[in-house]
Amino acid sequence: MDTFGTKLRQVEAALAASGVFFGHGYESAHDEAVALLLGAAKRSIEQSTALLAETFPAEAEHRLNQMVTARCVERQPVAYIVGEAWLAGVPFLVDQRALVPRSPIAQLLTEELSPWWVGSSPPSHIVDVCCGGGSLGIVAATYFPQATVILSDLDSQALSLAAENIRFNDLASRVGCLQADLLAPLAAGSIDVILSNPPYVSAEEMLGLPREYEHEPRIALEAEAEGTAFALRVLRAAAELLTSEGLLVLEVGETAETLELALPRIPFTWVDLPLGGSGVAAISAQELRDWRAAGIL
Repeated sequence: MDTFGTKLRQVEAALAASGVFFGHGYESAHDEAVALLLGAAKRSIEQSTALLAETFPAEAEHRLNQMVTARCVERQPVAYIVGEAWLAGVPFLVDQRALVPRSPIAQLLTEELSPWWVGSSPPSHIVDVCCGGGSLGIVAATYFPQATVILSDLDSQALSLAAENIRFNDLASRVGCLQADLLAPLAAGSIDVILSNPPYVSAEEMLGLPREYEHEPRIALEAEAEGTAFALRVLRAAAELLTSEGLLVLEVGETAETLELALPRIPFTWVDLPLGGSGVAAISAQELRDWRAAGIL
């Protein structure tokens, strides 16, 4: 019988040879191989290297073969195959109702939004708009334990997964779901922080995405106006809804340049993301209101 170590090398080699795209929560063949191996063997991620010398369980062989086929042939993201993902140290249930959790906004939340949040006290009301499975809002609730968080999305399927993740992380007392068209039902001046990772991939860019993205809900990826349609709506709504000390954190990825072209008079502040990622802007409520007053938003 093969050991975990032998199986790990075999799966890693299969992934490397298949030419799969890494980027849905795992950055290398090794990381994906570890996740598949532990998932097939039904082991937690908290393992020591001593596991490598253990015999891989015979009853897990078939599951592992199915998982490797799903990854290498069908190009399913690993998170969908194993049914879970981690973001900023927080676990999530994952399936094709929502995108795989991976937003770089999570990096800012682990640092409690420093230095962008300038309020006199930590934010108490946070909204994750276009929340999908709820990962950003739940990470926010974890790092701001005094905050009330709303997970907002128009897609009822995504919201059903978000609700499961609220229960999974035992946050029902502070985190709730709202089915809404972006921020429409919320009261003016009521939100301290808006987190937004809306759809921002243009129709043209969708055609060039790796096959792994075909397994994710298209509604959560594609946006009109060359990818800027939802971002523009969020910017304009945030100017109205944020408190005076409020903050919008908006992710648009590679569409950042297109957004700048759409709003050429706005000096966006794009956040440096040392752990990877791009196209995340941190914008204060005052900036948004100034831009609105000047007629440039």
